[in-house]
Amino acid sequence: MREKGIEGMGGNVSRRAWLKSAGVSALGLAIGGRLVGQASPDARSRVERYPELKYINLAGNENPFGPSQKVSIAIVREVSNSCRYPFREEEILKERIAEHEGVGVENVLLGNGCDEILSLAGAAYGAPGETVVATRPTYLQLAEYAEKRGAHVEWVDHTESMHHDLEGMLAKVHEKKAVLSYVCNPDTPSGTILPPEKIRDYCVKAAESSSVFLDEVYLELLEDYEEQTQVQLVRDGYPVIIGRSFSKMHGLAGHRIGYAIASKEIVDRMGKLKMSSPSYLGVIAAIASLGDVAFHRQSKRLIAEGRERFCSLLDSYGLEYTPSVGNFVFHHTGIEIREFQRIMKEEHGFLVGRPFPPYEDWCRISIGKVNEMEAYAKAMEAVFG
Repeated sequence: MREKGIEGMGGNVSRRAWLKSAGVSALGLAIGGRLVGQASPDARSRVERYPELKYINLAGNENPFGPSQKVSIAIVREVSNSCRYPFREEEILKERIAEHEGVGVENVLLGNGCDEILSLAGAAYGAPGETVVATRPTYLQLAEYAEKRGAHVEWVDHTESMHHDLEGMLAKVHEKKAVLSYVCNPDTPSGTILPPEKIRDYCVKAAESSSVFLDEVYLELLEDYEEQTQVQLVRDGYPVIIGRSFSKMHGLAGHRIGYAIASKEIVDRMGKLKMSSPSYLGVIAAIASLGDVAFHRQSKRLIAEGRERFCSLLDSYGLEYTPSVGNFVFHHTGIEIREFQRIMKEEHGFLVGRPFPPYEDWCRISIGKVNEMEAYAKAMEAVFG
């Protein structure tokens, strides 16, 4: 499971060399005439300005390089209109998403982040006597809402390589007559991904008797995203729900915009349970970001570079980790996770990932800005050096 160091650096790169290499990376790359490292105040100055925010957050899997300059300009331009409800703007965003995804507007459901989309799916399919199938560990939002509605969640453990056990999940779908199964690809906390042909095969077979929620919120971070996405299954009429978010590649986590792509029947079924709507500026931000290809390309590259550098640091300590393709890395610490959280928070000022049972001595670390990762490398040296 342990990965090798990045090419040209090897698995035995020193911590000092790592810190030096990190310092010459993303800070010099410009997006829209502005340095990426200047997209927002650096972590330490932000803490000085807002003393209550005294911790550096490497727990949320956010994109620290957002929002893009185009988004910032759009927000400033439209802020005076934020006294209005975004009814018309929501329709514009749905039209843009539909065009981007190659589906009809009736196939798009907006949510207050993808969390709401997951909650709606769990609530729409969850009911007493029904079964939902999910892997573990994974993102729990859908399963938790299904349980709240009275459904039973049938858990299928990851494989030893920390990938989805699709064969095991499919067997449970048919055995338990499940109404829905949940697949997060790439997954969290592992960041592992399965080949598109395996995902498609699973969805087609599971769809013979149930619906499938395919969570692709991290997929857009991949360069070959268009070859990996399974949105064609929706176009082909399968009962598949694709979940997406503007929180990752787009760097708009604070604006809470997510969406589902599904058949009109499924969109209507989930939409009837909606209890919120996106904010005006969130919708404006999403519209501006959707076509900002230059920012997307740079953002993906910076995250991948940061992930590779962090993995090389883990190699230097001999720490095992999963082959993540997301904006985070799940690694072994040898320290019980709650104690590791305490050490990093109280002694070093970092918020790190939550527990993911049964991996009680592993931790998920989000890839932050260069200065944040440099500071975290020093904290790691104090703990593991």
